[in-house]
Amino acid sequence: MKPDGYLLLRAARLFVPILALFALALLASRPAGHGVGLTAGLAFAMAPALHALVFGADRALKAFPPVVAKALLTVGVVVALLSDQAQPAFQVQVGEAGLFLTTVSASVLVIATLFGRAPTLGDGSSW
Repeated sequence: MKPDGYLLLRAARLFVPILALFALALLASRPAGHGVGLTAGLAFAMAPALHALVFGADRALKAFPPVVAKALLTVGVVVALLSDQAQPAFQVQVGEAGLFLTTVSASVLVIATLFGRAPTLGDGSSW
């Protein structure tokens, strides 16, 4: 007899890489300048959210450490701000890439904060 969450674990292991590939394909296939960096960033952020929901906040923090997320957030903001300095043909793409990195890393930090604090947010009463 398999454990209760066996099917959920197997499905999460299958769908987390598919979500990441979907977001990257969205980023590569859509024309830049229409907010595709934000859309692809939010789609990519579903992968760490699913991972944290299924495997728990501890394993999610090991998979995507906050130090890495903070570094990517910094890189994303710098890239987005410096997109005006890029060649005119690539300004929009560089800005979308910065928006993508910023959205993904900020979403991961929010998810890690909320899921990590979830056990301490209760009012003390048991259900």
